[in-house]
Amino acid sequence: MPLIALAGVGSGALHALSGPDHLLSLAPLSVGRRQGAWRVGLLWGLGHGVGTLIAATVLMLVLSAVHLEWVDRWAERVAGLALVGMGVWGLRRRMASDPESGAPRGVVTVGLVHGITGASALLLLLPVATSGTGLERAVYLGGFSVGSTVAMSALTASIAAFSRGRRLSTTFSRHVPRVASSLSIALGGVWMLGAV
Repeated sequence: MPLIALAGVGSGALHALSGPDHLLSLAPLSVGRRQGAWRVGLLWGLGHGVGTLIAATVLMLVLSAVHLEWVDRWAERVAGLALVGMGVWGLRRRMASDPESGAPRGVVTVGLVHGITGASALLLLLPVATSGTGLERAVYLGGFSVGSTVAMSALTASIAAFSRGRRLSTTFSRHVPRVASSLSIALGGVWMLGAV
């Protein structure tokens, strides 16, 4: 059982850190924060973990009856909409010049949408959804959620710490959030159009 939990934690962390959509969503909310950046990742990760658990449960219940290609296509479009929303939120937040602001409910909600719609997360969950006992599945899924949450919390804290460096602070804090928000809107738009 410990190996199953460890595999889940590792898969969750890998998934959270390898998604460009995750980084683009959270970078604007992390850059320039003096405190609490880890909370942004934690809240996003909690939403993502719950969303992943919901998606995995649905996947396990209807695996044989659903055409996964259709679900994947629409899930990516919804995730694209969430990316556009986070990009717009990041740009508006920067215009207000308040790097410390951020609605916790909004961060959790976007994490939830990413967790429910993340096709790559479903691919990582597919092996456990089709094999093992109910307890093994639960341990793996719990580990996946914990791993993605801890990884995103560490990533947002690292982004904030890096952005507060003496030489990078002004330039980095001014330009990176705008670029990340704009890229988030662009990537979200592409996903919504179904071109990816």
